[in-house]
Amino acid sequence: MRSHLLFLLLALSACQRNESPPPPAKAPAASTPAPRAPAVPSVTADAAKLERGRYLVENVLACGSCHTPRDWSRYGGPASGPALSGACWDDPAWELPGRVCAPNITSDPEHGIGRWTDEELMRALRDGTGRDGKTLFPLMPFLLYRELSDADAHAVIAWLRQAPATPRASARSVIPDEVYAQYKDMAAPMKTAVPEPAADDVSRGRYLATMAQCAACHAGMDEAGTPFVGGRPLPTPHGPEIVSNLTPHARGLGAVDEAAFVARFTAFKDLAPAPARAGQVNKLTMPWGFFAGLAEADLKALYRYLRTVPAGAPAAPSASGK
Repeated sequence: MRSHLLFLLLALSACQRNESPPPPAKAPAASTPAPRAPAVPSVTADAAKLERGRYLVENVLACGSCHTPRDWSRYGGPASGPALSGACWDDPAWELPGRVCAPNITSDPEHGIGRWTDEELMRALRDGTGRDGKTLFPLMPFLLYRELSDADAHAVIAWLRQAPATPRASARSVIPDEVYAQYKDMAAPMKTAVPEPAADDVSRGRYLATMAQCAACHAGMDEAGTPFVGGRPLPTPHGPEIVSNLTPHARGLGAVDEAAFVARFTAFKDLAPAPARAGQVNKLTMPWGFFAGLAEADLKALYRYLRTVPAGAPAAPSASGK
C-alpha cells in the first residue's frame, strides 16, 4: 500500500482536478500586480453568522474530527476531551509520517487562536499557510477549502472567535524534512473572492461534498484517485476500513434511495459508542458523529449531487458504509 501521505496528496490533487471549477486566468504580465482577494475585513458576528459558523465547524467541515481529542478505542472514535482543543495522530497504525498534530483552535489566547488576526486565520483556512509561514500538513484540507465561500469563511472565523477557550497546550507536528518537501509548495495565497454556490440542490450538494472532503476520502484505487469510486482501504488502529463507492453504480449508491441515504447519517445521532475491536468495521475513518448533525435539506442536496457524478465500479469490493 502507498504511504498514507502519498495517497492524501494524490486524492486531494485528483479532487481539485475533477471537482473544482476551471482555474482562474493566467496572471497578468509582471509589470501589473496580480489581482488579490480583498483584504480580510474584521469579522463581525451577528446571531445568524454565528449559527452558520457553528454548523460549518461542527458538522460540514467537521473540524472536531481532527482538532478534538478522540477515543479511538471506541466505535466511531467519540470525543474524549474538550472540543477543538487539539489532538495528535501519532499512532503508527494511521500510517502518517512522524507526529501529525491538529492544534488547539479554541479562543484561548495562550494556547489557541485568541491572538491570531482574522487574516492569519483566513490564510491558514484557505491558503494553507500557518502563522509561522510554513505550509500546513495536508491532513488540513486547505486545497478544498479554497472553494469555501468568503461568507462561510467569515462565519467560521466568527464562530471560532467565541468558541469556549480551553487553556490546553497541544503538541506540535514533527514532520521529516523530506516529507515536508513533498507538500511545501501546495500553499498559495487566494487571489480572487469566492462567491456563494448557486442555490439549486445539485450545486449546493457539490459545494457540501467539497467542504466535507467526500471526494478525497472516497477516492478510487486507480492511479488518478478518481473521486467517489471508493474501494480503498484506509488505515486505522483497528485495521483498515474500506471506503464505499458514492457514485450511482450498482455497487455504490445505485440501490440507495434518498430517504435511506439521509437515514444512514441521522442514525448516528444517538449512537452509544461501543468498544472498537480489531477485525471489525469501527467507523473510525468516517466522522459519522459529526456528519450526523447535517441538516436534512443538506443531506438531500448532497445525495442529489452524488446521483449526477459518473457511475464507476471500485477496483476492489467495497464494504457497506465507510
